[in-house]
Amino acid sequence: MAIAAATIGLASCGGGANQDALAACRGIHHALISYDRSLHAPSPAVAAAEQQQATHDAAGVESVAAMAASDDGAYAGLMTLLQQSQELPFANVAPALRSACSSISAGTNDL
Repeated sequence: MAIAAATIGLASCGGGANQDALAACRGIHHALISYDRSLHAPSPAVAAAEQQQATHDAAGVESVAAMAASDDGAYAGLMTLLQQSQELPFANVAPALRSACSSISAGTNDL
């Protein structure tokens, strides 16, 4: 429920993305690549390692997302999603992160 609310909040962002939000989404993009690789991994151990990498990559940009949210409260949802990615299985948060960053980077050539 909170994930959906955060995504809806991001979808209503206007005025374009700030640089911190775009930087956070670049890190999230890397996390999503690792997550996607985990879905097609040749073994459970490799899948677990890729999912751990995804979680690590998401944690690495949490502070950047916090700066984006501090600058513009419209990005608080992105920060919330990143926090949830540290508390929930990454698979539960990946679709919302993908959607949020797609919305944030729409109209840019950033990702």
